Amino acid sequence: MNSAAPDSSANSPGMTASGTASTPTPHTPLPTPLTALILAGGAGTRLRPLSSDDNPKQFLRIFDGVSLLEKTVARVGPLVSTESIFISTNDQYAVKCAAFLPELPKSNILTEPARRNTAPAIALCCFAIEAITSGDPVIAVLASDHYIADEAEFARVLDRAYQFASKNDYLVAIGIEPSEPNTGYGYLQLGDEIEPGITAVARFTEKPSRERAEEFLAAGNYAWNASMFVWRASVFRRALAAAAPEIANVTRETYESMPSISIDYALMEKAPRVAAIVGDFGWSDVGSFEQLEKAGVPVKELLKQYE
Repeated sequence: MNSAAPDSSANSPGMTASGTASTPTPHTPLPTPLTALILAGGAGTRLRPLSSDDNPKQFLRIFDGVSLLEKTVARVGPLVSTESIFISTNDQYAVKCAAFLPELPKSNILTEPARRNTAPAIALCCFAIEAITSGDPVIAVLASDHYIADEAEFARVLDRAYQFASKNDYLVAIGIEPSEPNTGYGYLQLGDEIEPGITAVARFTEKPSRERAEEFLAAGNYAWNASMFVWRASVFRRALAAAAPEIANVTRETYESMPSISIDYALMEKAPRVAAIVGDFGWSDVGSFEQLEKAGVPVKELLKQYE
């Protein structure tokens, strides 16, 4: 497991070459409306002692010497240009993100002034992307610490989500075809088909009991909620203004006063127009040692260094 660059104390939306705070500089309009926002501010508390507050899950180079953050950026590369990939993180991890991703413009590493969960972070970053992108950008919001076995199938699903979101006024959730009645994930209840491969989301369901999860699996119209979303910036802004007006007005100056709430609770569970595309690409949030082992990580060997 490799160590990485020291933590940052920067407090700007973009990083300078030295990692110090700076006033954001104007961007050249991005050449494509397809963008990706990768969330990389999590503390990775479920994999201690492999992870730590200084070196959380997304930075662990335990996948044949590559970190999940690096794999996530590489995974979207076939669909999104490098200058259109943005990282949402906090001041503590900004320099580390820049060190792990030298190919990205440092100004694409967007920092939140405080930890306020995903809704304020995503809003602040989506508004920043909208401000520097020509047209009405389509933004994919993706976790930096998930494992995906079939990357080609993931790219197909993400491309389908991009194409649908670019032409329709829906928030799009990428769901996962459930393989077991898992009680550790939220679920999407799927409704009517909007067009081939795209289904309306009837309801978001939080982590269920085992009995309820078995009922969901038997019903056949439920998918795991992987918290991967795609939307046009204008559609997101309007939906957020209706569901969570306080967060819709977030700025860096008001950020610390924002409620600490997830995007699922603040927006997705309330929005009337949510669509889903369901994929089966070997997804895992690798939130346990067992899941890491299933993903091919030699967990027992790695843990020996902590004995």
